[in-house]
Amino acid sequence: MGNKGGVRLARILANRSKRDLEEAVLRIAEQLGFQYFMFHGRLAPLHGASHDFRFDNFPVGWRRYCTDRGKDLLPGPLRRLALQEVTPLPWQKIAARQSTPFAKAAKFGLGTGVSCSVHGPRGQWSLTSFALARTGPSAERHILAVLPDCQLVACAVHYTAARISRRGLDSVAPRLRFQSAHRKILSDRERQCLIQSAGGKTTLEIGQALQISERTVAFHLSNVRRKLGAANSRHAVTRAFSLKLIAAGP
Repeated sequence: MGNKGGVRLARILANRSKRDLEEAVLRIAEQLGFQYFMFHGRLAPLHGASHDFRFDNFPVGWRRYCTDRGKDLLPGPLRRLALQEVTPLPWQKIAARQSTPFAKAAKFGLGTGVSCSVHGPRGQWSLTSFALARTGPSAERHILAVLPDCQLVACAVHYTAARISRRGLDSVAPRLRFQSAHRKILSDRERQCLIQSAGGKTTLEIGQALQISERTVAFHLSNVRRKLGAANSRHAVTRAFSLKLIAAGP
């Protein structure tokens, strides 16, 4: 994770209100080269019923078209299919099989994009979508180039929105911060593996860099997720960064 990625995460995680979070995320979406952004999360608080949390800047004409017809803002079956994925889902993969709803969205200026799902340890879920006004090979190449950044941003937005929806900091955060000061959360090797993972490396590449087996890397990352209460490695990176257990690298 480079300096730019670290700055983006810090800007998201620092927000304490929905309005501030929305403004921060829209700016970051623009920095990543996207005109449009949408977040929808079903975020379960510590006590009580789940809470819907959503915001977007999708084209007004497309929003009116969908509202009048009772359609979802994401074209076709995209929402359902993206929520089943554990990695970012480029829209083109669905549009290649079901072109009609995506062609209609393109007429309103919603050309193509990518959707990233995040699932939390207490049943929370969210879907973060980044969209371009244009279509074509260059647009798809751009999306593929920024997929890791999109997923990290999605995890950070999920974590921050969940915290805001509970109207306070995650109850586990103060305990984790206290422990981190005494270096009792992550071992040095776990921290090294997580930092390498934040840089986008596979378990095989991490093992080669640290001169340990791929199975050992998987073991360390599993421990990291368990200790931080993270649903996946991306979520663990976001939590570790917010708790200052790891820092942005060069």
